[in-house]
Amino acid sequence: MSDLERRILPVEDVELRVDGDGNPKITGYAAKFGKWSEDLGGFREKIKKGAFDGVLENDVRALKNHDPNLLLGRTTSGTLRLGTNSVGLNFEIDPPDTNTGRDTVEEIRRKDISGCSFAFTTLEDDWKYLEDGKIERTIVKVGQLFDVGPVTYPAYPDTTVAARSLDKLKEEMRTNEEAEDAPPVEPDEIDRERQLEIEKKYRKAGRIINRNKSADV
Repeated sequence: MSDLERRILPVEDVELRVDGDGNPKITGYAAKFGKWSEDLGGFREKIKKGAFDGVLENDVRALKNHDPNLLLGRTTSGTLRLGTNSVGLNFEIDPPDTNTGRDTVEEIRRKDISGCSFAFTTLEDDWKYLEDGKIERTIVKVGQLFDVGPVTYPAYPDTTVAARSLDKLKEEMRTNEEAEDAPPVEPDEIDRERQLEIEKKYRKAGRIINRNKSADV
C-alpha cells in the first residue's frame, strides 16, 4: 500500500512488558499522544489525542517486526485488545503457544526486544512552518490502523509517505507565493487582448468568405 506509514516508539518512551507466567500477556504502548518524535528527515511530528478514534474496531494484527508471518494476535479473534487513554494507544496481546509466541515472550523478558511500533495511514494531518525554519507535523486523524507490536530493532522510521505530503505542501506554497508576486493585469489590458482576439477571428472569417466567393465565380 503506497500510503502506509510505520512509526517506532522511541526507546525512552517504551513500556513493553510481559505479565504473568502461565498464560503471559504482552502489554505496552504503540503510540503516545503529544510526544515529539526525533527528526524524521526534515521535520518532526506528534500524534494528537483522539487521532485513533474510529479505528480501534479495525481488523488489526499484532505482529512482531511488522512481519505477517510472525503473528501474535488479532482484534477480530480477541487475542489482541486495543484502547486509548490520556497517554496514548495501548495494547494487550495473548501470545500464541507457538515458536513465535514463546520466543517473543522470552525476548521481551530478557529485554532483547524493547521497541514498539504501529502501521497506519493518515486521514488528516497539520503541517506548520516555524520562524526558525523547522517544520512540524501533527497527525490529527488516523485513517486506518493495520498492525501494532514489538520490534527487535528500532530502525529509522519509514517517512516516505509523509515526505511526499510535505513536498506537495511546499509546492503549493511556492505556487501561491509566485501568484502573489506576479504583477497584476490591468482591466484595460484584458479588454485589449479580448478585442484583438475578436478582430483576428473576424479577419479569418473574412478570408474564408472571400475564398468561397472566388470559387463560385
